[in-house]
Amino acid sequence: MSVGTLHAKVVLDDPSRIHCGNRDPVTGHINLRYAPGHGNASAELFGPLQVYVTLHGRAKTKIWKSNGQSTSIYRGRAPLFHQKALVYDDSFRAHPRDSTNFPFSLFFPEVAYAQVTDDFDEDPRYISRSSQRLPPSFQSSYHGFAHRYEAFVEYRVGVDVVMPRLDVHVNKPGEYEEPVIHYEGPRTTQLADRRPYDWRGSVSVRNELLLPEADRPQGFRQKTKALFGGANFPTYAFDWVCLAPKDLYLGQPACFEVRIKARENECTATLIPEVRLQYFHVEIEAHTDVRADRTIFRCPESEGNYTVFEAAGAIDNTGPFSKANENTKIVNTQPLGSGRIGGFSSSFATYNISHSYSARIKFGFELTGKVKEVDKEYGVIVHPPLEFAQPPPPVAEAGPSVAGPSSLPPDAGGKAPDLPPYEPLPAYEATPSGKN
Repeated sequence: MSVGTLHAKVVLDDPSRIHCGNRDPVTGHINLRYAPGHGNASAELFGPLQVYVTLHGRAKTKIWKSNGQSTSIYRGRAPLFHQKALVYDDSFRAHPRDSTNFPFSLFFPEVAYAQVTDDFDEDPRYISRSSQRLPPSFQSSYHGFAHRYEAFVEYRVGVDVVMPRLDVHVNKPGEYEEPVIHYEGPRTTQLADRRPYDWRGSVSVRNELLLPEADRPQGFRQKTKALFGGANFPTYAFDWVCLAPKDLYLGQPACFEVRIKARENECTATLIPEVRLQYFHVEIEAHTDVRADRTIFRCPESEGNYTVFEAAGAIDNTGPFSKANENTKIVNTQPLGSGRIGGFSSSFATYNISHSYSARIKFGFELTGKVKEVDKEYGVIVHPPLEFAQPPPPVAEAGPSVAGPSSLPPDAGGKAPDLPPYEPLPAYEATPSGKN
C-alpha cells in the first residue's frame, strides 16, 4: 500500500528568458509537496530521496501530402540531446502538505549529440551529421496553397524523483507539461567580415519644373502642349547606390546607406532640383524547408515563406540630399525581433528543418513633385545577438530607443535587454507517446 504521493513541479526562475549558448544557465527549483495516502492522514514521510533534473531538446516535423483524394501525414523526428543532473541525494523528511524546494542550475551542451533513428537523405540545405550546433528554439505552422506543415525545435526541463525501498507514488509533469526553455545560439563576439550588398541604379526626370519659374508653361494652350510632350523640357539625372547589410543581428537595428551623384553629362537643367529620400521600408521574410523520415524512395518535403519583421526605416534627417550631408542618407530600422509582426530566431539548419531569410527593401526618391520608387529583395543571414551591443549611427527622427543597452552579461540580475520578450506560439499538436 502506498504511503502517499509526492507531487513534483518544475519552476523556472525566468520562464520568458531567452538563453544564449552554453554559458547562460537555466535556473529554477524543483518543488516537492507530500500528500499522505488514504488512512494515513497524519503520517510523515521519511527515507532516502534522489531528485534528478533533465534538460532535453528535439526537432520535429509533420507534413501533409494530398493527392486530391486522400491525405497522408509524414513525420520527422530528430532528438538533439538529453542530459540528467542529480540535484539532491540524501535523507528526506516531510509532514503532510509540506512543500520543499530543491534549486538547480543547468547548462545547454555545445552541440547536439543524440542518436537520430529517422533516416534523412544527404541534402546541402540540411545538416545530417551529429555534433552539430544546437538550433535555436523555433516553431512554424504553415498552410499554403500547395504546402502544409508543422515544425518546431523545442527544449524542455523535466524531473525524476526516486525514494528507494519506499512505496511512494510520484506525480510529475508529463512530456507536454514540462516547462519550455527558450534557446538562441551563443552571442556573436564580433561582426561578420562581409561587404554589404551594393545595389545601384539611376533616375532621370524631364518636366517643366526644371525650368526657371518665369519660363514654365502658362495658360491652357501651353500646358496642354506640355502635357502631350510637345515642349522641350530640360533633364535632370542622377545615379544612386544603396549599401544594404548581408548580416543581421537579433536585438540590433539593420543599417542602410543611400547615396546619390548627379550624372553631369546627361543633366541639361540649369535649375538643380531638391532630391529627398521620402521613405524607406524594410521587410524580413523567412523561408523554411522541412522534411520527414525517408520513405521508400526519398524524404517527403514541404516549404513555406512568411514575413517575420516589417518596419519603416528611420532616416537620419528629413532634408534633401546635399553637399552638407555628402549626398548621403543613413537609415536604421528598429531592433530586429521587435517588429510589429513578432520576434524570430537566427538562421539555422538541422536534420529536418532549414530556416533562412531574405530582406526586401523599398524606398522612394522625391523630386519635382514626383516619387521614383525602387525595390529589391536579397538573401541575408540572421545571427544571434551580439556579445556587446553596437550603437547604431545617430538618427534624429528615430525617437527613444526601442531596445535598451545589451552590454550587461546574462547573469547581471535582469533579462537580456537586447532580446524581445518571448511570445509563446500555439502548441504543437501532441502525438501519442509511442510516436515521438
